[in-house]
Amino acid sequence: MVLRKAQDRLRARSNFSIAEVEYQELWQRAKLAAVTVSSDNAVLERVTGRFVKEAENILGELLVDCQVTYIDP
Repeated sequence: MVLRKAQDRLRARSNFSIAEVEYQELWQRAKLAAVTVSSDNAVLERVTGRFVKEAENILGELLVDCQVTYIDP
């Protein structure tokens, strides 16, 4: 329930697609992936930074790790 609320709040506040990608069989652990695209690197970095800060605010101490990866075509 906590995970679903966090996903819903993050989706509502950003233009990111979010999915649970690991540990679906465990109730005490989850791994989420969030994805967005942009043709402008500066915009992408700005919205990604805002997303990470929002995730930190929503999840608080429940957020153990956060990794950001940029893929160039």
